[in-house]
Amino acid sequence: MESYITDCGKYKIESLSAATFPGALEVIRVAFCQDESVSIGCEVSKNPVAAEELLELCADAALDGVSLVAVETSTGEVVAVAFNKIQVSSSTEKPFFEIFAEERCTQASSRALICYMADVDGRCNLFDKYKVDCSLEIMFLATLREHRKHKLGTHLCKISIDVAKKLQNGPISKMTIRDLGPKYCKMTERSLPSVYPKICQAIWTGPGTQKIGKRLNFTVHLTVPFTEFVYNGKSYAERLGDETTFCEVAALALY
Repeated sequence: MESYITDCGKYKIESLSAATFPGALEVIRVAFCQDESVSIGCEVSKNPVAAEELLELCADAALDGVSLVAVETSTGEVVAVAFNKIQVSSSTEKPFFEIFAEERCTQASSRALICYMADVDGRCNLFDKYKVDCSLEIMFLATLREHRKHKLGTHLCKISIDVAKKLQNGPISKMTIRDLGPKYCKMTERSLPSVYPKICQAIWTGPGTQKIGKRLNFTVHLTVPFTEFVYNGKSYAERLGDETTFCEVAALALY
């Protein structure tokens, strides 16, 4: 996939690769796991082991070949990332997030975050709403603090939509377990699904991503207050210091 230049050439957005994968994980570790609303709500932000388990989820998503990074052109540093996941409707198998939480999470914090994702997704069956069999989910979106305010999140989401549309003609990128490095060598290779996304979906968990969704014409199908989710005796809203906080389940039809 070609690179997209943004902000007068200061950044370029491109498909995740073996070269940019370590930097993309670092963005998730220091930005998403520390600053994202649900990470704070279930204390992933205070649990480095839980954060590492979320990085394993990112590695799994990377194998779908649809994740993107923003790279600072002057330094080559990965400064923002969209880890995207291809989701396929199934009447027989458990949802991907539910399986991951059960089989690969040892920490209560990481399990709570992924179970939250499964819970919210389960409340609003977008496959049924849109009568489709496959979606691209913008799973984890993050930007390093010092590179925020450059609309990198918006660019990553907009290009994620373009990626989803292009999958009708076959894969645009390929990541293998070897590309992920020795830490993830025990993961299992898998073939990509034979179907392609007809919708793009996301759970917007903060004001910033909710603005991105509105800007890109996503339809909000469900709003859930963070007062409903509790971890270690406190609601997510309490930990965020704002009882009015909420998340949105949103989608965009691609065709």
